Amino acid sequence: MYHAYGTYQPKKPAWKVDKRPRWPRRGSRPVLILLAALIAATVLLAWNCESVDHRRSQTYKTSLQRSEGGKVPPDQTPSSLEVVLEEKPSGGDTPSLGDSLWLHNHMASIKENHVEHGRGRDSQQGPVRHDEEEEEEASAPLEQDEAPSRNSKKHPVVSDPIKDEVTKDKVPVAAAAQDPLEGEVETAPAPPREPPVEELVEDESNESEQHLSLEQQAESLPEFVWVPFHEAVKNEVLQGWEDEWVSSGTFDEQKWGKLEEPRVDFAYLWVNGSEEDFQRTIRVWEERSVLNDPDGKWISSHGVNRYRDWDELRYSFRSIEKNAGNFTNTVKVLVNSIYQDGVPVRKQTPSWLAVADPEVARFVQVVPQEDMFEADKAVCLPTFNSLTIENQIFNTQSDVDQFVALSDDMLLTREHSAADVYSPLFGSVLSFKTNGYSTTSPPTEVDARRFGEKPYLIYTSWLLNRRFGTRKRKGQSHFGHSLSRSIMREAIEAFPRPEIQSACKRFRGEPGFQLYSWYATYHYLIERHREVLLWSYIMLRSDVDRNGVLSWSERQTILGDLAAGAQNARRVSFRRKIFYHVPFMLEKAGLRAPQVNTNSLWTSLDGPLAIRDADCAEFDLDECLAPGFGIGPDTSESIGSSSRNPAFSSAAVFDRLARQIPRCGDCLVKRLLQQTSSGLGPLLPHAETESQRQDRELVVKAVMRYKYVVVDPSDTLFVMVTDADQIDSTLYRPFVHNHKQLPGQLCLNDDVATTDEHELRDVQTAMRELLQALFPEKSRAELPL
Repeated sequence: MYHAYGTYQPKKPAWKVDKRPRWPRRGSRPVLILLAALIAATVLLAWNCESVDHRRSQTYKTSLQRSEGGKVPPDQTPSSLEVVLEEKPSGGDTPSLGDSLWLHNHMASIKENHVEHGRGRDSQQGPVRHDEEEEEEASAPLEQDEAPSRNSKKHPVVSDPIKDEVTKDKVPVAAAAQDPLEGEVETAPAPPREPPVEELVEDESNESEQHLSLEQQAESLPEFVWVPFHEAVKNEVLQGWEDEWVSSGTFDEQKWGKLEEPRVDFAYLWVNGSEEDFQRTIRVWEERSVLNDPDGKWISSHGVNRYRDWDELRYSFRSIEKNAGNFTNTVKVLVNSIYQDGVPVRKQTPSWLAVADPEVARFVQVVPQEDMFEADKAVCLPTFNSLTIENQIFNTQSDVDQFVALSDDMLLTREHSAADVYSPLFGSVLSFKTNGYSTTSPPTEVDARRFGEKPYLIYTSWLLNRRFGTRKRKGQSHFGHSLSRSIMREAIEAFPRPEIQSACKRFRGEPGFQLYSWYATYHYLIERHREVLLWSYIMLRSDVDRNGVLSWSERQTILGDLAAGAQNARRVSFRRKIFYHVPFMLEKAGLRAPQVNTNSLWTSLDGPLAIRDADCAEFDLDECLAPGFGIGPDTSESIGSSSRNPAFSSAAVFDRLARQIPRCGDCLVKRLLQQTSSGLGPLLPHAETESQRQDRELVVKAVMRYKYVVVDPSDTLFVMVTDADQIDSTLYRPFVHNHKQLPGQLCLNDDVATTDEHELRDVQTAMRELLQALFPEKSRAELPL
């Protein structure tokens, strides 16, 4: 159903091939004899020892814990030689020369890997990339990669000039530092030992085996896939007005009547880290985590503010009911379960929530992870990683597709309309920060240890660049995220290998990278809208005979369209800027205008977001479409007919515009849209042509599916809460005491660093006084006092 993109991997140039060192001519014989003896002893020992699957052994888990700086029990420390013997490939009873060479090379790899994740970590250098801190874009060629898995490490492979002709997926790892103990190898054979006994978790199952089984499945999956548009839109239903809306940007209210206001769900990720039962549940997994350290610093610090509860959820509920109640469908609270003896016995539930009330239960659902995770990923539960949970949030059940994802520290502080988050005309409301990311080389261990969200933004940027072409993509604003369940599912599942590898990260910071679901979904939505327009024009509208090649007559039509658009390119006011007219157009269709997100910056009806700032003064046909694209049959086709010229393949031209050279696709769309004053008509299949009428319906469905509007997020306030005095001076006094107008949306992020009980009580008191003053009226979902 889905087809992986084929990507071109250039052969390594001869000048980059590593030269093999030459042995010195004099004095080398003793060294060779010693090396031969070492190899023979190692092979003999390996021959006599029983082979063990290292991925399921306690030795492996201990090695992984050490490599990540975690806790290693004294009686579980394996030697390098033991690890080598466990990893020796099985291929017969008699050791061969190949086995000997493998043991020699693999022992060196283990040392390099040990230093890479241990002593040599501080000396690593990350690749140059394009983000908010660095202005210079890396020029490293794109390579296929795979995110490092949680319980597995790939060792560096010695370059071979012949074998390098075949490219394989590689795990992005940092360069290993020089081991100061290089050369110190124990030659005495170790006595035979019994296979290590697996340590069981509290539910009597082996966590590493569960995770590895899923990660092994991921290894066979492609990094990304192409989702055919006919598959993506198979559940989309048109009401009749959409063709006119997409093609010309007009809605005839007299013909179609008024549109119905949409209803959306609100979904919270919530945990009460102060509950003792929760602390007992999480403690078991904290102690087993590879992040755990001998001094217990990670356990004592990582969850101090991540799982702390200031009772914000109660007031966020009140804010939704007060300021978004007229379009709220349901409210879903996604929670952890409490475990006893390895079995979930109940779900965490806010103590103030009237879950037993049938009226409340109709619009409020408390959803444990066990009811949300897909069956194959349920082996990873419980998880305490918000990124892991977010990557499964589209599985929440509802009778509507659209939802807004919130944290419990987010509040709607002014009245909203549905159009502040979603509308049938313009789609999801998106907002972005000013900083952007464009990762052009595989992420490394250095990237994995960056602060906050950066590792996940960097990694997801790398995936988006490989799938849709290299460009700088801004990070999403830190507030509620307006999303479609079906589009989010498509976006996450479009990256099969990263999706699986992201599923079993129990805590943030565990080895490997994770998909950043909000960032991935937002930019997947934007890129798919652009992609369907290019696909429509090149593959459907222009390839009239559908033979897969753009003939000279078909190319002439494209050249004529570009020339017509060029005539209007300098007329700044020729094309209507629909984003300026969003409130008016919504009201004309019978929908309420936005009340908070009133400053629209762009709509998908204006075209792909990328064309907004595209500089197309030097648009080149030969570079952007194909060499000789504009040359007629008297010259190009006298050498070879265009029907046999692969350069004019419609699929090749489409991929060139959509992915290989994104700026070319941007400028092509921008030029073509200059033919009309409003709408996307010049890019759609012809309505008057019988053969293209069905294709046009498919494209209209896709354009409506991937619609969006980008807004200015300035009417929001994000506060990093540090202490009680700050709450009083920056929030309570101006907004409560002095009645200053509140922003439309408020986020109170817990950044309290103190562990002093008296100071924490002061912060809690100040927070509750502020929230109670802002939202004094109880929600209908609360229990009576």
